[in-house]
This record gives sequence, C-alpha cells and structure tokens, in this order.
Amino acid sequence: MTAITAKSRSQLRLEATTSLSPADALGLVRQAAGNVKGGGTSLLTSGLQNIGAQINIEREGTNALAMSITSGKRLIELCTFSARVNGARADGKTVLQVGGLETYKTNQSKFLMIIPTGPKTIAGMAPYKRFLDAVAEALRAREPNAEITVDVPTTA
Repeated sequence: MTAITAKSRSQLRLEATTSLSPADALGLVRQAAGNVKGGGTSLLTSGLQNIGAQINIEREGTNALAMSITSGKRLIELCTFSARVNGARADGKTVLQVGGLETYKTNQSKFLMIIPTGPKTIAGMAPYKRFLDAVAEALRAREPNAEITVDVPTTA
C-alpha cells in the first residue's frame, strides 16, 4: 500500500465527452467558476475556514481557460489549473478536460513544531473539488448522456 501524496492528489481532474460545442463546454466551466465560493482551510497558518476563496479565470483562449483559486480579495494564489477542449472528434463529440493542478501550496500539521502528524494538505483543494462537481452537475443538467469522470488518471 502506498501513501497518497499531495502530488498524486493534485492530479484530480474532470474529463467529459459531450455533444456540446467547444465554446458551450467552456461556457459551462466559466459559469461554474462564478458559482463556487469559499471553503478550505486558510493558508495563513490560522487554520480557520477560508470563506473568501474564489475561482478566477486568469486568461481565455479559443480552446482553453487558465484558472486559479485564490484567498479572499485575491491576496494569495492557492493553486492554478486549466480547462481545455479538444475540437470536435470524428464522431462530432467534444472532449472537455478540467484540471490537474499545475501549481499548488501545501500545509502540514506538526507536533512540537517539527514532527509531521499527517499528510500534507493542498490549500484550495476543497473549493477545487466543489468546482469539479459543479462543472459535472452543469454538464449533466445540459446533457444527461454526457460521459463524465472525476478522478485521478491512472498511469500504465
């Protein structure tokens, strides 16, 4: 049995195959970003809930959105990730991929300020998971037959 590391947890992502156009699929991602706020533990060693965490769209391209999760008032960037669409396949379907954290910050609780007492936690992971769930829910509402997975990809 291997420990689940922060690096492996950071690879959590959503993949969907949908009949929506690439622009519509990214539109659902953009909409979900505006609906997810707060959650997770503060990065500022207080351990208090970070009620101001928010998802931001940093850059937009034709087939991608560069996104981040920041603390309240965008003081601290907690993690970054992207949403990408591959243009229509031969069968007319669009492939949407959201996530896999590109950058992230970790915290680890310690005993006597030096002895780690548990695994590292990823700052911003709670709102990130809620965001992926919100994207999946929006896709299912728009297209019930869409193929959606939210998981850590397996390596062969």
